[in-house]
Amino acid sequence: MDETFDLTKSNTSSVAPEKGAEPQGIGMAVAFDWGLAVQILVTPFLSLFLKAPNYLSSLKQFHFSPTATTLISFMVSLPFAAVCWVAGEGLRRGWRWMRPLQVVGNSLLFLMGFVSLFNLWKDSRTGNYWSLVPTIILLIFSPLIAWRLSRPATKQWFTTVSSTEARKRHGGAWPWLILLWAIVGGVLQGLATFL
Repeated sequence: MDETFDLTKSNTSSVAPEKGAEPQGIGMAVAFDWGLAVQILVTPFLSLFLKAPNYLSSLKQFHFSPTATTLISFMVSLPFAAVCWVAGEGLRRGWRWMRPLQVVGNSLLFLMGFVSLFNLWKDSRTGNYWSLVPTIILLIFSPLIAWRLSRPATKQWFTTVSSTEARKRHGGAWPWLILLWAIVGGVLQGLATFL
């Protein structure tokens, strides 16, 4: 009976340190990737509803209707949105190779954030502050995601977790809450593109 008690005690002590070393930044990174997918998907429709020039202006030579141009733009954007969605889903599922890609990608986007400061300054002189959305995303959230995903606890989690365990941890209401944030962020970023 003492041996059973000792065995339980040793199992409890080995679980405790793992629980304290939980991964960081996964939710933010998934929301970022899924938000980018949402932005890519809504941009063609925003160009239709906001009467803004379509980003596939090369289709003008074919004299398509605005609706046809929007649908073609949407179809062209689908593969790019799918790549962003898969990147977020890969993080949610604990795919090891996705973590370093996300760290590098968000680090590069942080550097692009300094370019967005110029756009913010230029737009604010005319009273347009929509450039603040990408500036905040690139200068605050991108480096925060890169930093949190590069923490030792997160790296350790990605090297030891199985996809099944990761999906269980990031299941239930978790993906729906992240998707909600992604939709809000993606639509705001899409609006910032046109406004």
